Amino acid sequence: MRPLFILPAIDPCFQKGDDFLTQINLNKLTKTVAGEPLFTIDQLTAHTGERIGIIGANGTGKTTLAHIIAGTDTDFTGQRTVTAPVTLVPQIAPTNGRSGGQSMLDRVRRALAQRPEILILDEPSANLDDDHQQWLIGQLQHFKGLLIMISHDRELLTAVATQIWSLADHTYTQYNGNFEDFVTLRDQQRQNDRDRYQNEQRERRTLKQAIQARHEKADRIRKGSRSMSEAERANSKSTREQNAAKMERGARALKDRMNRQTVAVKPHETSALKLVATDLPRVTGKYLITITDLHLQRGKHDLLDHVQLRVKPGERVALAGPNGSGKSTLIEAILSHQDGTRLAPSARVGYFHQDMTELPHDQTVWQVISRASALDDNRTRQIMGAFGLKAIFYDRLIGELSGGEQVKVQLLTILVSASNLLILDEPTNYLDLPALQALEDFLVGYPGTVLFVAHDQTFRQKVATRVLELTDQRLIDPDKTAKSTPATDLPRLQFEYDQLMMAPDLDTKRLQEIRKQIAALKK
Repeated sequence: MRPLFILPAIDPCFQKGDDFLTQINLNKLTKTVAGEPLFTIDQLTAHTGERIGIIGANGTGKTTLAHIIAGTDTDFTGQRTVTAPVTLVPQIAPTNGRSGGQSMLDRVRRALAQRPEILILDEPSANLDDDHQQWLIGQLQHFKGLLIMISHDRELLTAVATQIWSLADHTYTQYNGNFEDFVTLRDQQRQNDRDRYQNEQRERRTLKQAIQARHEKADRIRKGSRSMSEAERANSKSTREQNAAKMERGARALKDRMNRQTVAVKPHETSALKLVATDLPRVTGKYLITITDLHLQRGKHDLLDHVQLRVKPGERVALAGPNGSGKSTLIEAILSHQDGTRLAPSARVGYFHQDMTELPHDQTVWQVISRASALDDNRTRQIMGAFGLKAIFYDRLIGELSGGEQVKVQLLTILVSASNLLILDEPTNYLDLPALQALEDFLVGYPGTVLFVAHDQTFRQKVATRVLELTDQRLIDPDKTAKSTPATDLPRLQFEYDQLMMAPDLDTKRLQEIRKQIAALKK
């Protein structure tokens, strides 16, 4: 069956003058790859002024849908109606020597300058620093046309999207609201599914117990009471058999009722990703990373000066700062043992930076990950599954994977390795939302030490125990800066405490607060 394209002129709802035009209508659409359905769409619609976020696991067809909407992929069945020209900004494009973030910004700026009626952005916030992410959010919030974003950036989706198209189990579903609204609804649906499953299981157990009880009672009736004489047993045999048969019929009726029940599918529960200290090489010494008065340059350009840094075992330290401020260069200086940097002798480093060319494309996923893993096969598979690489991926060649799936493989080879210090440079780029959650859970429970760069602010907030900012050629610890207390605070608090003690109405709650503050300052 050939794809059906409907011209806008035949549908009156597309006439000019309407304030709310239907610009995209996808109906009964199926995309097939290698004879297998990649995804199906019952119906998706989009209107002028809407901002749609497309979410789903890596490799499931989000970018393919973008190309179908843009008209560059016509190999599908079903109906596609698009009423205006589409501008598509792809996820990956030539960078011409510029960083990935700079290249994406240039392409987004050029696209916005064209004032397109329909704009599709594929991972527009990847590699952008905090300031440029905020710039992007502001620009997209004020975009007047129809906007479609393929993204795993939770902050972007929450701030910009007015609708979510979620791809799960090969099917697209449309949700109104932003990403937070989607998560709330999804979590409620999952809880409802769990409740329904648990209620059905309780009812089935009750029915099984009732069925068993009737069978046992039927057996007792047939046998008769031990106190019966042989004559009584013979005379009551017919009656006892009738009563036992009645019990058996009751048991069969209950069993039929149980079999007629619609059995809810058990909701999938992801196992906790938990390593213990004994899984990792032993750490000795007070600090794993020590940097003293380090000066960093890129070519003739000064990046950082007088860098001082010490990272204790068990810390999860994030490096934040604008693009080009020196985050990756600082990591490279640590790894190359540049003068002024020191790694503890017991440090065993697992280093992640996105370079899929390092992966052997002619080997399978399981060959690559199992060879790198220091864990047993079952735990390795458990962690792979949490990141979305389930059993169907084990025998797939690396070269057959999508870019996001290759990122997962490369990241997993580091996470499951025999390392006690993970250095991760932008591990969140191009990971889907389930994998992002899995990575958060893994790192929060990781018993080793982590130094990482991530522009995903939500990820940083959830994972980091300390965030260091690179700004104005300095490495700053905002927590330490913020905790410094002016010398005048202690006398002021003591004076306020004395005044409250002499007041006619005693404010005990405020007194307790001040006493705690005074005690903290005297430490």
